[in-house]
Amino acid sequence: MERGLINITSATTTTLRDINNSLGGNVKSISLANTSPSTSVRVQVFLEDALANKSYIVVTDIPGLVTLVLNDVVSFNNAVLALKITTSAGGLGTSTPLSAIIK
Repeated sequence: MERGLINITSATTTTLRDINNSLGGNVKSISLANTSPSTSVRVQVFLEDALANKSYIVVTDIPGLVTLVLNDVVSFNNAVLALKITTSAGGLGTSTPLSAIIK
């Protein structure tokens, strides 16, 4: 998979930028595309420190076949914080197909 491109296919927490990642803590945009034709996906994008303390950037449901673009998202201290996303099925659905592009 190309750097910055992430496909998520199940309800999970995915690290987008880990602590001390060589890409650093400057994120210009995050694009989150729900590739399901009918099921919404609940997303939580947040910063997390080594003690699992979280600061949420966005918590929302993305309807099927809709893309959410977060511009000028965040600049953070990558030495102590990681950028993560948690996905779960929104509504009555069970699948969580999501494509993320981090720039």
